[in-house]
Amino acid sequence: MGNPWTVDPTETEKIELEWVDGETVRKIWLTVKKQLSVGEERAMLKQVSSVSQPMVRKKGDAPERATARIEWAEYSFARAVAYIVDWSLAHDAEKADRLPPTRQSYESLRTDAFEVIDNALDEYETKVKESKKIPAGSPKPEPTSAS
Repeated sequence: MGNPWTVDPTETEKIELEWVDGETVRKIWLTVKKQLSVGEERAMLKQVSSVSQPMVRKKGDAPERATARIEWAEYSFARAVAYIVDWSLAHDAEKADRLPPTRQSYESLRTDAFEVIDNALDEYETKVKESKKIPAGSPKPEPTSAS
């Protein structure tokens, strides 16, 4: 058993998918991390967000609120980079057709092919979040005092 405080980067799960290309059904598999570390989650969010805080120019001016922007168009690619460790496209029989599991490869995919992968990651991410929820009726932590 590993360190209970950290994420084991070797723990993965395989996801089997099918992509329909015209009349051809193509099988795809993904090997994904079972869980992201806090550093991986934050790196993913950093890729898709920006926060701006206006400066106070004169003494006495009220500071404006900070604004946060999320680039949802980028989220799917950042999530794929964070979760996918390996995939079947890197092992294609034709060497010229092999694609490493990188952002550049994800961006080069056909829209309908990437949609299959993105939808699978949606489902997987939901499953991971649901597994972390504390069941209803579980005892709540009580504050303690240092003696």
